[in-house]
Amino acid sequence: MKDIFKSMSNTLKHLEVVHEVFGNEENFGAEEKSDYRIYRQNEEKLREDLNKLSFDTQLYHEKGRQMILADFLEYIFLGRGYYSMKTREDRENFIKAILHFVNLLMCYEAMTVSSNLRKKFLEKLGEKIGEIKDKSHYDELKNFTAAVGLKKEDTDAPPYLDKYFDSMLPKTAGGLWHELLVYIFLLRNNSGYIVPLLLTQRLMSLNSSIVPPDFLIITHDKRIYGIEVGTKKEIQSGSFSLKTAIPTATIDTINSRTSDRCPICKRWILFCDFIISNYSDTEKEIKKAEIRCLEDCDLYSKEEISAGKCPYTKYSRNKAQTLEYTQHGYAGGLHYHYKCVLENVSEDIKNKMIEANDTVALKTHYPYYSGLEELIKKKG
Repeated sequence: MKDIFKSMSNTLKHLEVVHEVFGNEENFGAEEKSDYRIYRQNEEKLREDLNKLSFDTQLYHEKGRQMILADFLEYIFLGRGYYSMKTREDRENFIKAILHFVNLLMCYEAMTVSSNLRKKFLEKLGEKIGEIKDKSHYDELKNFTAAVGLKKEDTDAPPYLDKYFDSMLPKTAGGLWHELLVYIFLLRNNSGYIVPLLLTQRLMSLNSSIVPPDFLIITHDKRIYGIEVGTKKEIQSGSFSLKTAIPTATIDTINSRTSDRCPICKRWILFCDFIISNYSDTEKEIKKAEIRCLEDCDLYSKEEISAGKCPYTKYSRNKAQTLEYTQHGYAGGLHYHYKCVLENVSEDIKNKMIEANDTVALKTHYPYYSGLEELIKKKG
């Protein structure tokens, strides 16, 4: 990521140099003074025009900052980075890169429960962007020692502090990573030609505008579909379809199993290397979303998986009266880090769980989104 940010920083520095040279009269020869005057006149008019639009607040501002940060990252991957996909191998590497990047986004959200990381992040951010420190709630959030940005029952933070924390990261709680994952899901399933509209969330005519879905798909049989990521946007999607005659599908992110937050540590459960390697191999057929770690994984031995050596393994199962190793408080069907469960049961139950080699409970998941089944069937 540091290399990516350096490249983007160089792009901004390059544009700043262009402006600085043309904005300095000393750089113009005697016969070029009219060039300087024309540049400055237009720059001043541009500033006036943009101020009337509050243009700068669309580029960086406390209000909507999480959206701005997400847009910047989506521009990196889906505005420029996807031009690097020239071959099938490039596409596979791109899929792999997105999965690793999603893991990074999930890692950032450890700040919800780690006041240590949160404080260090805010201190560093205040050093880099001085105006941040002058904003309301900055010091309060920096010094807040409990969890923040979680569901109401999991946090003691007041609602305004949760909202302020959300503005510090790009589209928290899966908003950004689901959009990126849906892109590679569509790509991997060869659903058609994908048109990302994530950076164009309003289509303008002279007198009106419409809100488009997140993606358009031009299928191999020359049909066009809209794809909206996440539910609760049915009215918006319906309005777009009525005005354009483009049918729009809404995909379910809630039950996708790519956003499992461990109820014990409150951290997200990331994609493991087995998932990333196999999902990015587009020659490999993915028959089902769920992977049984003890049966399928070839990166860890069965003994290592059962002992909780893999930090990505999920644990999910219901109690069974005949199985002693399920007689604990975490056998209720939720998805946990397996290592977290082992750390929080009694030593006796822990040993029984390890010895059981429970193929039902130990699992992980490939990216999968419901709502597109018919579209996937029609792929070329």
